[in-house]
Amino acid sequence: MKQWLVDLLIADRREQTTAATDLALAGAALISIQRLRGVAGWRRRIWQVAFALLAASSALGAIVHGLRLSPSTRERLWQPLNVLLALIIALFTTAAFSDRWGERTGQCVLPVLALIAPGFTWLSRRVQRGFLAFIIYELVAMVSALAIYADLARRRQLPGADRIMLGILVTIAAAGIQTSSLEVVIGEIPFDHNGLFHLVQLAALPLLVEGVRKSL
Repeated sequence: MKQWLVDLLIADRREQTTAATDLALAGAALISIQRLRGVAGWRRRIWQVAFALLAASSALGAIVHGLRLSPSTRERLWQPLNVLLALIIALFTTAAFSDRWGERTGQCVLPVLALIAPGFTWLSRRVQRGFLAFIIYELVAMVSALAIYADLARRRQLPGADRIMLGILVTIAAAGIQTSSLEVVIGEIPFDHNGLFHLVQLAALPLLVEGVRKSL
């Protein structure tokens, strides 16, 4: 490997694996968009935009975790990254509202959620343990979506609701791992809580995509 590239990459192996799994997640999100191609529609677009933002945030995460950056540059990159993550959660919630109460309801709540998402990100940066506050925001939104899809699956009102529900459950488990201090070594490759979060989230994507495809 050329020396300039070695100098560019961060030396911490855990950060390297986090960046690599971020790139894998970005690739999986792009594949998810392709798998949802078809006749244009409100719900399809919502899910495709959510996966597009996931791909963008994961690519940005790979830069933050994988490259040697100054503290000020890293801090500046975290701001749009957190906004992207908050918008993804807003779109997931919008999709759940649309599936439960119809597209008109989804279209009404989307502007509100889209405004709240970056606002909450800004607020979480102004308080102690701001990232924990963001995780609580994510948990509340995802549990709400989980309850909606669990109800739809129970009533058999939406094909694929059970798969989406399982995907959300795995996503919530991934968020729990990210808030922990868990670290494992797989084949001499170290993974911290961030890398493990990405691996578990990779398992959630196929479930979500399969469920959404059936519901469409």
